[in-house]
Amino acid sequence: MKVIAIANQKGGVGKTTTAVNLASGLQSKGARALCMDFDPQCNLAKYLGHVPDEAPTITEFIFASATYQDMPDTSRLIRHSESGIDYIPCNIALAKVDMVLAQAMFRERVLSDTLERILPEDLYDYLIIDCNPSMGILLINALSASDQVLIPVQTEDFAADGMEDMLELIQIIKRQINPRLEVLGVLPTMAASNQVSRSVLEHLHTNYPGLTFPCEIKRCVDAAKSCRQHKPLIGSKSKLSEQYLAVTEEVLRRMEAVM
Repeated sequence: MKVIAIANQKGGVGKTTTAVNLASGLQSKGARALCMDFDPQCNLAKYLGHVPDEAPTITEFIFASATYQDMPDTSRLIRHSESGIDYIPCNIALAKVDMVLAQAMFRERVLSDTLERILPEDLYDYLIIDCNPSMGILLINALSASDQVLIPVQTEDFAADGMEDMLELIQIIKRQINPRLEVLGVLPTMAASNQVSRSVLEHLHTNYPGLTFPCEIKRCVDAAKSCRQHKPLIGSKSKLSEQYLAVTEEVLRRMEAVM
């Protein structure tokens, strides 16, 4: 099972939409994909229509692992959305994990160790992690558990600020914690026809020529509509469906190149 983190320290750049639709796109290509919500805002779970229940989320497993307690029952951990996408939700208590992880040994690897204990490797081909918008311990855990990082970047003013910090963090984690970690690419999102958007696209392609995807996601109200309807864009009549299929094909091409 390959693990792909969808990450950017900035919020509102399309991480959750990209995570859901990449999973849907991979499934349309015959792959078995699982999503995981690793953001205390729980946007991915909401996108997929999750209704909070009594079953454990990844939050309870992280707390149990970090405090050396018995793991909860895993039989109800993976949820199945009506749209056909399997996912692992979290809950808002994940925001408090910093305090718990501060006392844990090897705190950067708690998620990695947890996933090894609760997910059989042959159940899915891909795990897509929707990361929280920060540079803190949650993101570090997600990157430490991942094989690849996909970085969505909104094509608006100042959206590319912080890219160097993000890439530096990835390299630090690769050197010190997770040597298999690689940058899958930079995905331009919410692209428009105005001068600002064109300038950001040019900046990305000029400064990150080997990383920036040749395809991009356009700004469209269909993205918000699909979230409200709890359905991925893939398979709809929206232009974004075609764009996310192109992103999926580029992801598969790049994954095959490094395997």
